[in-house]
Amino acid sequence: MSSVPENIQERYEQKFVFEQKHSTFVEEIVKTHPANFHEIFQQRQINNIYFDKLGFKFYADHKDGNPQCKKVRIRWYGNTFDQINYPVLEYKYRNGDIRIKKSYPLPAFNNENGCNSTQIKEVLVQANLPDYVREEIEELEAYLVNSYTRRYFRSFDNHYRFTIDQNLEYFKFMQEQKSFLQKEIDENRVVLELKFGLEFALEIIKLNTKLPIQDYVFSKYVSGMEKVYSYLF
Repeated sequence: MSSVPENIQERYEQKFVFEQKHSTFVEEIVKTHPANFHEIFQQRQINNIYFDKLGFKFYADHKDGNPQCKKVRIRWYGNTFDQINYPVLEYKYRNGDIRIKKSYPLPAFNNENGCNSTQIKEVLVQANLPDYVREEIEELEAYLVNSYTRRYFRSFDNHYRFTIDQNLEYFKFMQEQKSFLQKEIDENRVVLELKFGLEFALEIIKLNTKLPIQDYVFSKYVSGMEKVYSYLF
């Protein structure tokens, strides 16, 4: 299956994290920016199941600030607990400030009451994946589930996009049980992300000078792992 087509996106990303601030405060920053951002799409809920190696190598690479690291996750939109009709396997690589995302559609699965490792592995076995992805995913385990709501904004010139993430929730993925346990809520944090193509990198300094906050190294995966596995980290 090495000829499987890959959906590949390459871009820059910056994150700005607001503690103890309401989302309307962050929205005002976006809407009053001189680049004239306007809302696109409807707000939607994003859900992820994150994978890692034994020993949590992916977690450690992000926590230690390794400039070259990656995340592996299954993503879907809509309710967390539902029939999941359009899940996607995503590999997200970080190379300095550049993010590369590879996506592969997966078969539908039922998550109305949660799911376990056996069910997720069956979904991956049925998927049409490149050989190198299939070989690696067999060595990974699911550890974390997270969800949050996201709003989308785009600049007038269409060069830049902001997203506002809030209502962050984390669950421990149970390997055997068909349930997600130990729910942790991060209701006091709002994450603003700025995303743009490589061709617009030289303009970003001018854009950032109009923001009242500096970009921040933050990972929802790292934050979630430390919340639900606090006894390990």
